[in-house]
Amino acid sequence: MKPMLDVFPSVPGLLIYETALILVLLQFAVLLHSLHEKRSKKSLFSAVLFFIVSFLVIGLMLIAAQAYKNLDPGEVLVPGSLPDRIFSVPWGVFAAWDLFAALLLFLQIRHLFIYSKTHLTPSAVKETLDWLPVGVCISDMQGTVLLSNLRINALSQSLTNKHLFDSAAFWKQVTAQGTAQDHGCLLRMENGKAWLFTKKPMLVHENGQEMQYEQIFAVDMTEVCNITDELSAKNKHLKEVQYHIKAVAAYEHSLITAREVIKARTAVHNQMNSVLLCGKHYLDHPERIGEEELLHLFEYDNFFQLVEAQQREYRTDKLDDAMRTAKRIGVTVQIEGTLPEQQAVRDVLAQAVEQCAANTVRHADGDLLTVTLRETDSQYIAEFRNNGKPPEGPISETGGLWYLRKAAEEVGGTVTVRSEPVFLLKFFIPKT
Repeated sequence: MKPMLDVFPSVPGLLIYETALILVLLQFAVLLHSLHEKRSKKSLFSAVLFFIVSFLVIGLMLIAAQAYKNLDPGEVLVPGSLPDRIFSVPWGVFAAWDLFAALLLFLQIRHLFIYSKTHLTPSAVKETLDWLPVGVCISDMQGTVLLSNLRINALSQSLTNKHLFDSAAFWKQVTAQGTAQDHGCLLRMENGKAWLFTKKPMLVHENGQEMQYEQIFAVDMTEVCNITDELSAKNKHLKEVQYHIKAVAAYEHSLITAREVIKARTAVHNQMNSVLLCGKHYLDHPERIGEEELLHLFEYDNFFQLVEAQQREYRTDKLDDAMRTAKRIGVTVQIEGTLPEQQAVRDVLAQAVEQCAANTVRHADGDLLTVTLRETDSQYIAEFRNNGKPPEGPISETGGLWYLRKAAEEVGGTVTVRSEPVFLLKFFIPKT
């Protein structure tokens, strides 16, 4: 086999040199990784020994190559010198060394890979921290960062445009821009994110001594803050609604009071109207009613008006009272159909009988009021007619008619009024 000197200037010789150099560099990387992972002394010793041997081999090869390059044309290496001895070795020996070194390097790398998968190494810890969704920073008491993950470094870049090296300066920046909370400082970023930063001391027992460090955590509170903001907006809206409800309640109380006042005025109006019409009927037709009977009616009406609020349990049916009142003013009420049993409907019909009877005497000069009652599956229908003269024009819904419409609407009903060819008042009241 040819010596290395004969193949050195050729491609195979250069390939042997380059391969040896690459293997030394890779071995140096393996050695650094072993030192970083703090492996066992045995593994570390083998890595150091193999690197030294590989370094010596490539060193000798480089010495021989440098001596060969320094030769003048026609000059040869000094016989017996170190470069001459190196180049006298068959080139197969160097090729075999490269193969051996490659195989040994492969085994070391394979062992490192298996070790990293089966042991907890500093690289594994760092990689795990980098994948955490929270920011983590551990520093000494002077602020020098000893360990930080990608998340908190990204936050440092956003706040200070710098990588996180000084935890004290970083915390000062956080407290200056954030809002103090019970457990830390809440900071809203420009991208809409909200982070809660907390700072706590950490005690570590190392080599029989107690070492104190500081740890900073950053937790993403964006969703919580969004929910809190939404709840605050809803609470504000609820307060506004509560204010409006109170205003409506106060207004409703005023409406109830006003409604009761209107009912009282309506009752007084109807009762006084009945008394006046009864007196007018006596003056126009003294032969139909005696003076003692008239005074008795006046006494009954006044007594009823005075004690009604205190003796509600002794009141008679309003519809029956309305028909008696109509009779006292000279109007006969003729009912066609069946009277409803629903009290609210009877109260509305009672007001209508009183008002229509009064209008029959006052405006139509009649003495007969006809009430036609019908009912369907969903409502009662009542029609009021009189035998008096028809209205001379359209009827203006003021006074009594206006009160009748409001009374019907309170129970969900409607009222229609027709003046031609004869007066017709029609009620539509739903069943309940």
